[in-house]
Amino acid sequence: MKKITLLFILFLGILNSHAQVLLTNNFDTTLGWTTTTMTNDAGTTVAAWSRKTTGVAPNCSPFSGAGMAKFDSYDVTAGGTGRLTSPIIAFAGLDYRVRFNMYRDSGYSTNADLIKIYVNSTNTLTGATLLETYRRPINLAPVETTEGWHEYIANLPAATTGNQYIIFSGTSAYGNNIYIDQISVEQIPSNDGQLASIGLNSFYTAGQNTIAGVIKNLGSTTINSIDVNWQLDSGSIHTQTVSGLSIANNQSYNFTHQDAWNGTPGQYSIKVWISNINGAGADTNATNDQIIKTIYVVNEIYPKTTVYEEGTGTWCGWCVRGHVGLKDMLHNHQDDTFIGIAVHNNDPMVVTAYDAAIGTFISGYPSGIMNRVHSDVDAGLSALEDAYTKEIARVPLAKVNIQNQNWNPTTRVASFDAVATFALDIPNANFNLAAVIVENGVTGTATGYAQTNYYNSNSIDIIDWEGINWRNLGNPIPAATMVYNHVGRALLGGFGGVQGSIPTSLTYNAPYTYSFSYTLPATQNEVNTELVVLVIDNVSGEIINARAVNLDTTLKANSFTKNDVNVYPNPSTGIVHVDTDEAVNISIIDILGKTVYTANNVTKEKAIDLAHLQKGVYIAKMTGAMGSFSKKLILK
Repeated sequence: MKKITLLFILFLGILNSHAQVLLTNNFDTTLGWTTTTMTNDAGTTVAAWSRKTTGVAPNCSPFSGAGMAKFDSYDVTAGGTGRLTSPIIAFAGLDYRVRFNMYRDSGYSTNADLIKIYVNSTNTLTGATLLETYRRPINLAPVETTEGWHEYIANLPAATTGNQYIIFSGTSAYGNNIYIDQISVEQIPSNDGQLASIGLNSFYTAGQNTIAGVIKNLGSTTINSIDVNWQLDSGSIHTQTVSGLSIANNQSYNFTHQDAWNGTPGQYSIKVWISNINGAGADTNATNDQIIKTIYVVNEIYPKTTVYEEGTGTWCGWCVRGHVGLKDMLHNHQDDTFIGIAVHNNDPMVVTAYDAAIGTFISGYPSGIMNRVHSDVDAGLSALEDAYTKEIARVPLAKVNIQNQNWNPTTRVASFDAVATFALDIPNANFNLAAVIVENGVTGTATGYAQTNYYNSNSIDIIDWEGINWRNLGNPIPAATMVYNHVGRALLGGFGGVQGSIPTSLTYNAPYTYSFSYTLPATQNEVNTELVVLVIDNVSGEIINARAVNLDTTLKANSFTKNDVNVYPNPSTGIVHVDTDEAVNISIIDILGKTVYTANNVTKEKAIDLAHLQKGVYIAKMTGAMGSFSKKLILK
């Protein structure tokens, strides 16, 4: 259980090798420390730091407990500063550090919002000693590979003594807000090794793989030897004693374990940890000694496509950047490895459910998510390319395709099958299939279709790959000339996909099919319509892989209808017939999506023997020259 806010823990000495903690603040009940003020965009004086239970811009929750501290850099123009100052602390001439957690995100990646940590004998910055500087975007120093909470340590000068204040000073670069939590001012412990990172990917192909990582010494005692251990699932523990070291406080050491692991296709949990510093056994802080990671070994590497979903709106003057960014990305990546979807907000093209879902990820407009992994990826080309490069390098667990398209020009119903195939056996799978209907070339005459353009009113050039400078298109860009592409028109299966559309036990290279259908409104141009299918990890919410194709309007509606095709008898004891005038290919699919029987060129004269199948419910899918049709079949 966490201690109460501003709990002072005073020890007469250091017991059981635990370091002395002078002050903690977890922001669970109050801000506790004092804050200065700043002036926000609206010209209002606001507290520079405040206590929050939930975070926006970026969206986050406290590191632990009920609260965290926020520096308001999102609503303050660039250059605005504000301090968060501790109560006075009595230091006893030992070596001390400030330990805390900070939320790092990838939004506004060039906006270097930052905090600086100082120590001073007064509660001002005059004459203060700078300890460390930490920037909010993960691509800026100190660089991190993932968004989220990260622990940082700032050491005070050696043998600090007397009454001092710890000061967190924030500086806004007009990017996202900065959140911190779990501050501890404490004596530097004697032994505190940290497993800072491990060089393990999430996906591998079969073969020998090394385990490497970074050890950091957060203790006062130089590390001369240390044990590095790893274990795959519940298998053997591999331990290597690394000696002959000299890792001083705050210094790091890169290791490669002597024992490689042999990957065979499957899903594994690997644990890596450090122990026995200088032969003295466990260290003071065991919470930073190990890292556990889930890894997959695939049978083959499938082609990968990334998806960027952008929050945009005709009212958003900076969203012109998204029009140019998506246009240039699709021009630069004509190999089907990039899909851009414009998710509109508060304008005539809004899809309420899609807009609401994207809104939980982003903190402003224009912004979006790449494969639903990197939140708040700016819609400008440089940020898109950076996020795309990271995602395209990740080995996909599955590939997905679109088959059996059908288009009925009379009813305006488009139907198609999403087919997912996985690169390994997964016995405990949790994936969904989803689809998005996208339209290009959208225009409108109402004023809501005019695009606000701050690049024009601020005289800022923004030039796309064709050489068009959108600065010169007016503000707003008139509805009569504005064309919207990549517009998300409908979510099929919901934002998270259809539950149960992919079975929970998966076999390598087996196709798993789910059928979608959608009625295009009369106002939507079917010729400019795209079908996008997604494989979604139902645990993380990430898009594993995707596929986009144009709606094929040359395909006619199914020749099969409920009136002219039938499977009988139904229910059946095993022998069934297909009542059709056209020869068809038939597949029998069980409730897990596995095809358990196939036959080609079946006519009404040919009986099908399914007596070998277990009793239950199946889908009989029939495909012929004029389309496809599915029928529920019960075997009793």
